[in-house]
Amino acid sequence: MEVQLEDIVNHRISMLSVLMKRHVFKILGERDLDITPDQWVVMYYLWQENGLSIGDIANRSKKDFANVTRIVEKLKRRGYVNKKKSEKDGRIYHVFILPKADEIKEEIQDCWQKASDAVLYGITLSEQQQLMTILCKMEKNVLKSLEG
Repeated sequence: MEVQLEDIVNHRISMLSVLMKRHVFKILGERDLDITPDQWVVMYYLWQENGLSIGDIANRSKKDFANVTRIVEKLKRRGYVNKKKSEKDGRIYHVFILPKADEIKEEIQDCWQKASDAVLYGITLSEQQQLMTILCKMEKNVLKSLEG
């Protein structure tokens, strides 16, 4: 029996993620915002807790350390964040939101809400809650598998 890629749950989730990211890029572009969805995610965690280490951001966002480091460097060059060496451990950098990031926070959140509204159109709150429950179980399964 031949496997149909479109019938594999993991593939469908991955493709949905790609489409959603494209949609967010489109919305950000329409508003001429100089930021990517991945950069927004990093800033989101910093808005929740300013001064996180790059490792903390990687853990919370489920992104690899090298990718978060690149994202932080791009955000730094654009004037959205600053990073400082830890006073306790010189190998660790903490990242801080700058005023320029705060200036676009509300507009970025509005873009994300617009994208979310589009993808969830016609899906009831109950269906959304059920989906979140399933996705959380899947995430735990993957994390458990990665741990060994």
